[in-house]
Amino acid sequence: MSMDFGTPADDPKVFRNICRDRILKDLLKPDKDKETKSSWKVLIMDKFTVKIMGYACKMAEITDAGISLVEDLFKRREPMPSMDAIYFLQPLKEK
Repeated sequence: MSMDFGTPADDPKVFRNICRDRILKDLLKPDKDKETKSSWKVLIMDKFTVKIMGYACKMAEITDAGISLVEDLFKRREPMPSMDAIYFLQPLKEK
């Protein structure tokens, strides 16, 4: 009996690589046309997106993308006016 596992795109590693590339290139990629406060940024996430980021990216990759600090949205944070922030949050439908 032969088992059909579908296309190579069904492989979890392929999906993880696609997610990692989208996060690193589209979300964390510095906008070269935009003037920034610093070369380093703060990444602010909620519990859901922390799981996505942990699945898709290694901390070294996040740091290489210019993120110096990762913060929880729902915890108290120190203001950092000298740094830009990137918010990676789960979209929610408001009732």
